[in-house]
Amino acid sequence: MRPIVSNIGAPTYHLSKYLAGLLRQITGNSSHHVKNSFQFVQILESLRVRPEDLIVSFDVVSLFINVPIVDSLELLGHHFEDVLALFKHVLTYFCFDGQFYEQTDGEAMGSPLSPVITNFFMEDFKKKAIEQATHKPVCWFRYVDDTFVIWPHGQEKLEHFLIHLNGLHNKIQFTMEKKKKTTSQSWTMTYKEKRTAP
Repeated sequence: MRPIVSNIGAPTYHLSKYLAGLLRQITGNSSHHVKNSFQFVQILESLRVRPEDLIVSFDVVSLFINVPIVDSLELLGHHFEDVLALFKHVLTYFCFDGQFYEQTDGEAMGSPLSPVITNFFMEDFKKKAIEQATHKPVCWFRYVDDTFVIWPHGQEKLEHFLIHLNGLHNKIQFTMEKKKKTTSQSWTMTYKEKRTAP
C-alpha cells in the first residue's frame, strides 16, 4: 500500500514546511542533482558519449515508501541534533479521515517534508555507492528516483554494478534500462521531443 495523504490542514503541516526549509539548505547542492527537465536537457547537451559507452537509467522501486526512516533520522542527527525529535514526529505520523496513524517505515507521500528527506537520503546513498564501487560511471545524474548514467566499462561490469547498488540497502532496490547507442546530441533531441510531446 502506498499512502498518499495530503498534509495540508494537518496539525504537523506548518512544522513539516519549516523543517523542509531547514533541510533544503543542505540538500540538492550536489553537481549530480537534477532540479528539473530543463536543467537535464542542458546537462545532456554538454555530454559527449563514446561509441563504446553504455547509456543507462536506474530507477528505484517505490522509493518514497521504502526510504528507511531510522537511517534517515540517523543522517539527520549529524546536522539537526537539536530538532531531531521534531523530524521524527512529522515523519512517522499522518492523519487520514480523522484518524491518526503511525507509519513504521517509509514516507507518507503528501507531506512537504517527504521529497526533501528523500533527496537527502539518496544523496548520501549515491555518495556511498560511488565510493564503494569497484568500477565507476563516467557520470551519475539523479532526479528523485530516476538516475541517468554513462557507463564505460562494458556490459558484464554493468551487471556487477547493478548488483552492487542493490546490495547496499535491502530497502533500496534499482531496476535498470539500457538505451540504444547514440550520440549525446541525438539523445538530447529525442528527450526534447518526448518532453514537449502533447
